[in-house]
Amino acid sequence: MNSFSSSSSKQGEPGTDEIYSVSRLNREARYLLEENFRSLWVEGEVSNLHESSAGHLYFTLKEEDSEIDAVMFSGDKRQAGLKPEDGMALIVQGTLTVYEKRGRYQLRVRDLKEVGKGRLQKKFQQLKKRLKEEGLFDESQKKSLPRYPRSIGIITSPTGAAVKDIVSTIEGRFPAVTCYIFPVKVQGEEAGKRIAEAIRRANDLRKKMDLDLLVVSRGGGSLEDLWPFNEEEVARAIYDSDLPVVSGVGHEVDFTISDFVADVRVPTPTAAGKEVVPDKREILKEVELNTNRILKSGISAVEDRKEKLDRLISSFGFRIPFRNLEDKSQEFDELAVELVESGPNILSHRRDSLNSLIDRLSNANPTELLKRGYSVTYGKSGSLVTDYRDVEEGENLKTRLYKGIIRSVVTGVDKDE
Repeated sequence: MNSFSSSSSKQGEPGTDEIYSVSRLNREARYLLEENFRSLWVEGEVSNLHESSAGHLYFTLKEEDSEIDAVMFSGDKRQAGLKPEDGMALIVQGTLTVYEKRGRYQLRVRDLKEVGKGRLQKKFQQLKKRLKEEGLFDESQKKSLPRYPRSIGIITSPTGAAVKDIVSTIEGRFPAVTCYIFPVKVQGEEAGKRIAEAIRRANDLRKKMDLDLLVVSRGGGSLEDLWPFNEEEVARAIYDSDLPVVSGVGHEVDFTISDFVADVRVPTPTAAGKEVVPDKREILKEVELNTNRILKSGISAVEDRKEKLDRLISSFGFRIPFRNLEDKSQEFDELAVELVESGPNILSHRRDSLNSLIDRLSNANPTELLKRGYSVTYGKSGSLVTDYRDVEEGENLKTRLYKGIIRSVVTGVDKDE
């Protein structure tokens, strides 16, 4: 193996034996690493795990501020008996090497052991437990989605596949709705903060934009990729939202804190588009069904009225409409004849009754009484005297006769003559 040299030619240019090709450099770096790190154990958390078509595993081992690429070939994977997952904390045994074609420094893993669920997974479980105890996941707090929304706010990356899936699904199902995109980072540092700010901003603009609900979404990824949707600030922004929130983060098997806090959780961005709007084809079917039902009901009502009208027309009273009038006219004629025949007797009876009444009134007339010798006496105050106790000795009296008045003075009074 050639050693590295810093010498140069007389003109300051390297000699032929001092120039490395890229492949030679990568090959010698690989040799140095493999000779000095033939077997070692490394502890870290799995991230960005994916499996090739040949069955090889590629992932990153990371800790707080450092990471290294790792590869585990299919033969070693079968012997290990444990398949790593994102977020899993592992101790791996392997060799440090360089992938010469790319010049990539990596760890070739031959064996691995799980030492826990990893820092992010533990943090996820701790936050989930605390927020659940606070009531942020309670079903009683969930808001229902409007059946026919007018405008929908979509909080996601403006360039990702998620926004295309959501918008195309909505437009295909219910084109009458308006979609507003609130662009945010959905991965990496500051992403959680930006998502929470977008949720609060959408709520502030809900009346101006006539928003009915929000969709918070992104496509799939590792636990680390999805972590912004596991941050407490995002969870509280969703919980405090006056607008209903639909969470469509990752794939069907992925669950985030946002899913638990949101009013509705769907497994994918496409499912979010289906959840928030009805299908126009179903609406048309429902309209057609209701139209047929109304028509049938109207036809049935008309037929029922027609049947009743037919019965009325065929009835006796309708066939002879003037029969009742004729009967009443005949009854009137009979009463008129009866009145004419009984009229004289009735008038004679009424005349006798009237004469008797006149006689009774005449007898009750005071003037008639005075004619028969009766008189009326008034005391000093003009009051009618009916009792000897009504006057006093020496009192002036006035007595009215049929003709004239007599004035007198009381010389004495007696109870009985």
